[in-house]
Amino acid sequence: MPINLAGLQDLTARLDDDDAWHGFWQLGRSMHQFWLPTPPADKRATYVVILPLDKLLELRAEAVLRLWRALVGRAEGKWAHDFPQQTRDRHILILRAFDGRADGVSYRKLAEVLLGFEGRKADWENDPRKNQIRRLAADGQYYVRGGYRDLLYYTVRLAKRGGIEEPLVDAPGS
Repeated sequence: MPINLAGLQDLTARLDDDDAWHGFWQLGRSMHQFWLPTPPADKRATYVVILPLDKLLELRAEAVLRLWRALVGRAEGKWAHDFPQQTRDRHILILRAFDGRADGVSYRKLAEVLLGFEGRKADWENDPRKNQIRRLAADGQYYVRGGYRDLLYYTVRLAKRGGIEEPLVDAPGS
């Protein structure tokens, strides 16, 4: 399917030091990004997509399919890796708990505001929301310290061993 990448409406492109070309194409609510080793021709051309066979293949293949659908004017469809509503709600609570703790708010006050706790100090000591709010705040610290990257690969679990990603397939002879 020949296309003119350089002529896409609302395209932002930049060259890096190696003359590689990075394109950012905003179409509606979706942002598509692509990289070419050289700038594209200023006319219609046919392009090839190369995808590595790694643990992120599923995400990359879906992104290519969404880009292709956008290029041919079709609806992009639902992103299969969207968070379920329950997970989205939990992440909202995580961010609010983290912000509250960063502002010096007590766990009990956070539980009152975020989780609806009502009671005396004795009630607080035995309430399960005490541990729940602590977990939410701790998860917030985890995400702020770099754990947010896990959200980029949602539904794909990257197993790490010794800080190094395990290969998808064993190398021949190993």
